[in-house]
Amino acid sequence: MLYIVQRIILNQYAWTRPAPGRLGPTGEGEYVKENGFGHEDWNFNYELAIDDYIYGYAYYEPSPQKRAELFQIAFATYQTPRWCLRGFYFDASFVANGAPPDMRVLSEKKRHLLELEAQNSLGGLWAKLTGEGLIRELRREAGSLRWKVQVKNVILLPTPVDIPERIYTSKNYHIARPKGINSDTFNSLRHLSTDAVLEEDDETSFPEGREFFLKHRARERNREVIQIAKNDFLRKHGRFRCQACGFDFEEKYGELGRGFIEAHHTIPVSELSQDSATKVSDIALVCPNCHRMVHRKRPWLTMDQLQHVLK
Repeated sequence: MLYIVQRIILNQYAWTRPAPGRLGPTGEGEYVKENGFGHEDWNFNYELAIDDYIYGYAYYEPSPQKRAELFQIAFATYQTPRWCLRGFYFDASFVANGAPPDMRVLSEKKRHLLELEAQNSLGGLWAKLTGEGLIRELRREAGSLRWKVQVKNVILLPTPVDIPERIYTSKNYHIARPKGINSDTFNSLRHLSTDAVLEEDDETSFPEGREFFLKHRARERNREVIQIAKNDFLRKHGRFRCQACGFDFEEKYGELGRGFIEAHHTIPVSELSQDSATKVSDIALVCPNCHRMVHRKRPWLTMDQLQHVLK
């Protein structure tokens, strides 16, 4: 078992797709400045899983004696003046040949890059490629997607978590190669993440324990219940609005707010068992303000109760 910290470049879409406006001086890292995106920009896109595995971008090749090991990876960003924890791959394996050439995944990534190009945010070699040329190059670059990890073992934190220097620090703020750490350091980072998730969800006590809470969050992502809920809402309404107060992020913030909404789990984790499965009907789509208000009382307010308060 090997433990590493891997730096990832900032991404406003939570590493589900490339973000616009990163060409030139505004970008972070030479590759991103030249091309407008980085291959790690899809590291936490659960919808691009292939046969229930996510393939993340690997910066390096472990030595031959390490390749058969499982990797516990903590992903971090550097945001002056500190390191911030962003997510984890648990029990990831290194696959030398990279991701299999899945046409569904390649087509979705091509769509993302074409959207960048339409916003003058795609540069370098990529800006000169046609649609089929993008597919060919993405297929070639899939050979660099060499972290293979089950979807249930991928956790993206809801917000960045400051890492105290006593747990981890590095003065090399632009590291490309991962940094090896020991199991104690990794477990300390893991505890930080658990505390962050609990604080974000305001679920401070439940009999199942903290580890179950993290696993439950991962299992929900595995079943894509939140994405299904969002897709259903879009089919019915055409765009996202808070189901409590009606706030529309796209209407207020334009392109920046397009597609943004939070998912509220109407059934607290304390009421779930190990075998519980979240249903689409258990998800409410709300703005951050309404989300926090729901959690301010115990037991939580129902959506009907919150709407009554708003009236």
